[in-house]
Amino acid sequence: MEKRTLKILVSLMLFVMMMGSVPRSVFALPPVQGEVITLTTGIPGTMVIRDDKGQLHILNLTQQTQLGAQFKVGDKVLAFFSPYGVSAVQLQGGNR
Repeated sequence: MEKRTLKILVSLMLFVMMMGSVPRSVFALPPVQGEVITLTTGIPGTMVIRDDKGQLHILNLTQQTQLGAQFKVGDKVLAFFSPYGVSAVQLQGGNR
């Protein structure tokens, strides 16, 4: 029983050390580019965008996420994600 507990502790320690050495960029999700389908205003707000593949992405927006931009249905946006959710949404040029 003692050997088994020791093996589990050593494995857990190695796992924690390995996760600590992985760069944060590995955990970052790729940005999503698409068209705004629906938008709810207010803080927090919700934006649904459709990407080029037709997939829908639901973004929960905060005051910090919107960065003062006023989005409308039909706008083309680029959304950046972090491990904690949406980090920023940018309006793509030439669509207003």
